[in-house]
Amino acid sequence: MVDRDPSDEAYQAALTYETSVVPRYAQHFADLLLNAVDIPARPYILDLACRTGYVAIQLLNSVRDGRIVAVDEEAAYLDLMRMRAGEEVGRRVFAKQGRAESLTFGAEVFSNVVGNLIDRVTTDRGALLSEIARVLRPKGQVALTMPLRGSFAEVMDIFREVALKNDLPRVTERVEQYVASMPTPEMWVTEVESRGFSAAHVEVREFTLEYPPGVGFLRDPATLVGAVPEWQWCAAAASDPTSLLYQVEDTIATYFHGRTFVTTVVAGCVSARRAG
Repeated sequence: MVDRDPSDEAYQAALTYETSVVPRYAQHFADLLLNAVDIPARPYILDLACRTGYVAIQLLNSVRDGRIVAVDEEAAYLDLMRMRAGEEVGRRVFAKQGRAESLTFGAEVFSNVVGNLIDRVTTDRGALLSEIARVLRPKGQVALTMPLRGSFAEVMDIFREVALKNDLPRVTERVEQYVASMPTPEMWVTEVESRGFSAAHVEVREFTLEYPPGVGFLRDPATLVGAVPEWQWCAAAASDPTSLLYQVEDTIATYFHGRTFVTTVVAGCVSARRAG
């Protein structure tokens, strides 16, 4: 058992992730990821940005004769992962603090590299894929998830409307840049295969996030993790970004007064093999 002060902010953030973000948002992506992973005999799996270990622990059920290394930048998340793994820590599961973009492992080490919600790790997916290719064995598998083009479309429409109403063309430009940063399945296949992988394939699953009346999406843990940082970047083109964000939220509250607001998330999982 990890001894942590319950008032520790980092620990509280990790608990919120585990209890709110995983079931409401991250597990939808994880389900695609777990279905895509092709586990060989005696696997050695690297879980990038493992957070609370919810993917690694589920993979344990399929890894009887191998090991999983779970990497995350933040110690509090790794502490929760160790608690979940229990006696398997140091036996079949190993926790390591570090960044996904600069792995400290040698070349051609892992049979599989998985990463749930890699958009939360880096904006330079090409560099991340090159690093993954380095640590994968020849013909080893990569499986990664992130939201695809069309995610949060309902929120983006409101963003555009508020930007137009306030004559904020730079905000509109940023909204379009953000939307374009999420790849289509076809774009993601091309992206992956350009980095030394073959037979890339993308599985897609849509789900919705619902916000009952009175529940502000800017304070919802799932959207705080999944999209609010990018929305803040869009709003930062205005002179008063905070006011703009609350205008977006207020507009949604007005349009959906007494009703549940729903936004769509397009979850995608790409799987591919490193060239042999």
